[in-house]
Amino acid sequence: MPFDLGVKNQMKHTKLSLQTSAFLCCGVLAATASASGFRIPEISTAGTALSNALVANPDLPGALPYNPAAMAFHEKGQLLVGVVVVQPDISAKTDVGNNSKSKGKSTIPIPNVFASGRINNAWTAGVAINAPFGLETNWQAGTFGTFSGPAAALEPEHSKIEMLNINPNVAYQFGNTSIALGIDDYQVRNLIFNTQAISITGSGQDYGWNIGLLHAQNNWSVGLSYRSSVKVKIDGTVTAGPVTSPATAEIEFPSLLQVGARYKVDDKLAVEFDVEQTGWSSFDTITINHSNTLVTANPINSKNNWSDSMAYRLGATYDLSSINQLRFGYSYDETPSDDNFFSARVPGNDRQMLSLGLAHKQADWTIEFAYLYMQADDRKIASSTPFTGGDPNGTTAYNGTYKLSAHLFSFGVSTQF
Repeated sequence: MPFDLGVKNQMKHTKLSLQTSAFLCCGVLAATASASGFRIPEISTAGTALSNALVANPDLPGALPYNPAAMAFHEKGQLLVGVVVVQPDISAKTDVGNNSKSKGKSTIPIPNVFASGRINNAWTAGVAINAPFGLETNWQAGTFGTFSGPAAALEPEHSKIEMLNINPNVAYQFGNTSIALGIDDYQVRNLIFNTQAISITGSGQDYGWNIGLLHAQNNWSVGLSYRSSVKVKIDGTVTAGPVTSPATAEIEFPSLLQVGARYKVDDKLAVEFDVEQTGWSSFDTITINHSNTLVTANPINSKNNWSDSMAYRLGATYDLSSINQLRFGYSYDETPSDDNFFSARVPGNDRQMLSLGLAHKQADWTIEFAYLYMQADDRKIASSTPFTGGDPNGTTAYNGTYKLSAHLFSFGVSTQF
């Protein structure tokens, strides 16, 4: 997302193009989103093992953060604690410049927590704490050789954001159907955005809402989860040279709609297929207001032109015994970004995921393990739009080939009470 800034000193005027696109989760950095844009759908160990295909699952506690309506189908209270460890690999082979890998953290833990309790036979309450979005890029100076001389100040460097969602819900069950309502508390703990000459920092908080539905009968179950978009006001600073000044902006996190159906083939095997739409079209124009005297552009406007994207997820569970369960998953996620606005700060593309996992149960305790591999299609940028010292997005400044992959490992423990 480009921010066009004019930065001035006594000698010259330099126009900077800044892009904010990196997200830090739960106080720890997620180096690459595993889904479209900067979406991170892995918010439980079971979800990681099933490639996040469990919105219609009334059985697994790990489905509760995805669809809180599933709380009503558990006779006891549930407590889940887990962590997803991300090992990303992001590289750029540019037409002009030095081949480089993004030098963000090589191993990033992302924690998640969920707790629920029965109020009575019909009502259940619960709360989830997780990080549904996140991404970081950190390119070495000289990666993009077009940014030379005075234009070096425009070269993208390090971007990240610390983001957390606290999501309380209540669920009501009537017959074989349940409905849940909740609040999403999006907390952007720390936004950092740098080029060679300017930095933007800030934080903010705002609220959205969510609804979940689940119907289970005989061998079939169907589920729906919807989360509204959340527009967070960011209060922070803009620093250029020796001058630091207050700044404000808004970042709109997209809506999420996931629907799915699950079928129990027999006593051992169950299969689920989900479709998810992420409302990235709301991620359009960002305006930054500030009072920095060295930055001539005020307000700073950024137009992203992202589109809504789809994801298709398939998951299966197989009971090896009464205490051991195998889990498998596959997902295909579309990218929301267009080559005409390509930014090296979000170098993703359409991607596929394969996953597997194992759960072991003893009495009221369950230990879970999961592994997921994500591979994005190589992204070849061959723009014919020349870079003229302004906004570099979609121009020859970023021409080259970008590669993105990641290994995700997850461990979780759950109990019922």
